[in-house]
Amino acid sequence: MDKRALSAISRPTLTDENREMPLLVPNMRYLVTACRMEICGDDTLIINFFRAEKKELKPAFRTFCQMDDYITQDLSTEKTKWKTGAIDSLTGYMYWHRHSGNIVIASVPEREEMLSFLSDFRHRHGLDGQQRDIPWRAAVDSDIGIRIDEYQGAIKEWKLQARHGKEKAGIDLQMEKFGELPADYGQFVKKTVFSNENYIFYSRPKGRAYCTKCGHGFELRKDGMYHKKIAVWNDTDQVKHNKTVRCPYCNSYLTCKSEGMGRQNLFAVQWSVLVQKYKDEVLVRYFCHTKDFRKDFRNPEIEGSERFRTVHTAEKSTDFEWGRFKSTSEVRWRYLKDRNYGYFPPSEMDVPRRTVLYNTDLGETLAGTCMKYSAVGIYIDKVVPDSRILNKPWCIDWYFNAYRKKPYLEQLLKIGFYKLTKAVLEDVNCPEFKNGRTVLETLQVNKQQFNMLRKIGDPSARDVGILQYAGEIRQEDFDILRYTRDNGYDKMYEKYLDMRRYTTIYRINKYINRQKIIHDRDYFDYIRWLEEMGYDMRNEFNLYPRDFKKAHDDKSKEYIRFKDKQAKEDEERFKRLLSQLREETADMDAMNLRTGGMFIRIPNELNELKREGEVLHHCVGTYRDRVARGDTMIFFIRREEEPDQPFYTLEWKSRVVQCRGFKNCEMTREVKAFVEIFQEKMMEFGNGLKGMGKEG
Repeated sequence: MDKRALSAISRPTLTDENREMPLLVPNMRYLVTACRMEICGDDTLIINFFRAEKKELKPAFRTFCQMDDYITQDLSTEKTKWKTGAIDSLTGYMYWHRHSGNIVIASVPEREEMLSFLSDFRHRHGLDGQQRDIPWRAAVDSDIGIRIDEYQGAIKEWKLQARHGKEKAGIDLQMEKFGELPADYGQFVKKTVFSNENYIFYSRPKGRAYCTKCGHGFELRKDGMYHKKIAVWNDTDQVKHNKTVRCPYCNSYLTCKSEGMGRQNLFAVQWSVLVQKYKDEVLVRYFCHTKDFRKDFRNPEIEGSERFRTVHTAEKSTDFEWGRFKSTSEVRWRYLKDRNYGYFPPSEMDVPRRTVLYNTDLGETLAGTCMKYSAVGIYIDKVVPDSRILNKPWCIDWYFNAYRKKPYLEQLLKIGFYKLTKAVLEDVNCPEFKNGRTVLETLQVNKQQFNMLRKIGDPSARDVGILQYAGEIRQEDFDILRYTRDNGYDKMYEKYLDMRRYTTIYRINKYINRQKIIHDRDYFDYIRWLEEMGYDMRNEFNLYPRDFKKAHDDKSKEYIRFKDKQAKEDEERFKRLLSQLREETADMDAMNLRTGGMFIRIPNELNELKREGEVLHHCVGTYRDRVARGDTMIFFIRREEEPDQPFYTLEWKSRVVQCRGFKNCEMTREVKAFVEIFQEKMMEFGNGLKGMGKEG
């Protein structure tokens, strides 16, 4: 529809007779006028709505109806504003009636004009004689409400079908890439997918037994199972219901099931995954299979259906699932938006718990595709089995998505660094890597350090972290640090390496072992105390006391006294600073406070809170609604040399609630004194207002 041409049409006006309608129809909420004209060659019905407010009619909106579309213009504002909602929702689902309804048509000719247009619409689109589901309230009066519902409902449905058709066309185009299954896929399902879903069924009265895995029958005697034609038997295992017995023919250990027992639970569900290619794209397909022994255990029913598909390109992956499309009843392939099913996963019939991979050589399968260098086969064989996190049904898709962002995974897998690959994919305590041309660039180590890692064979992420932090390091020191234990808070190898400015790692390790120090952290806490108290850290008497336990206890007490003295001195300095600021600001009020190179101001607009939070990396930007409601007040503390640069943010709510700097850091001594003065000034101002109130 041409919105410019529609908005150019003069807005509707009321006749004197129409203005009296609210007095004649007390329950009226809307008065409707209508006209039919040709706009830009399109037959158009204009329905104008005037809202009744205190016996006065005010323009509300007007709906332009054409044979293929409709749109509504808001008349309550001078600015052109368009709405796409149906008349029902815009009026609040009221009913039409000529004399006593909520929606009243101004005149009979206008009513006939509307009916004529709606009848032409039905005829043009072949809706004559068809019945549609219409809301119950429309049946109160004439068919005006019913026909408008039908008209707008039909157009909405056509638009929805057009959107659905476009989406389905895109999906169908992707589905054309998926070809036939391999010829032996059925045998793969029977022999491999359900390899563990087999039993030995037996009947003592009939003296027989049957193995579902190899398909051979046996004669059941008192002393065991015998094959009827081949000289193989099992005379050691006792055939009993739910007991594990070896099949004499295929040597498989299977659970026995009596033919006379119920088989309601003998229904198995398994999933398989197939990787194929289409040109340079990779297709991953997931199948759900069922094996049912309940009807005929000799010929169990094996059925399967494809439930999920993924298309991997060099740039992205697209997931699909088989199910009901949108809110329609059509079952087809649709986009899969999320594979996170929450705490309680669906049934295994809907989502796999585990999958069996069909492809035995993924390298050959992926040749010529965007994943040809991904080394996914090595990943499946070496990494997935050792990971509780990665050993999930979607592990192949997860890897392809990770490889797309981190192609260096190929380097790690091909040189046998499986623990590192696992750490990268699980994103747990993993050092920082980058996509380098060589593995040295990727791991950010030099050649000597890389040789140290190769010497280990399959190094851990912690091993690489040691080398990255250390820079140059001797093999002996590296061997020591590999076996130091972190305490969950600190990386102890960093503490050892930092001590190289005073001594050697070998001597520290030797001393800790000789003194039988159980926790390395105790020694490094002792060293930190000495550093803060200003001891000579190159003096071995300080570094390696003869009796560490005694030295640790003595220095602990000394350090506490040192910190107490420091705190007392800080408090005295703060009081002197506070006293000085009080003198300097004696004649200032809180809003004009400016001292110590700082000043305070309120935000000029709420959007300033957003910038304040973004620059200082804290959450004051989320306080906008609270400030707008008057629930709290926000002040900005600025430095005079950088008046426009965020420094500290203060929240006031009858007192200073909090004052935070960059990344929520605490206040410095100077800022703390400034805030103290501000609070005193604000309290004085508040007490002054209370006093004035009492006098009044």
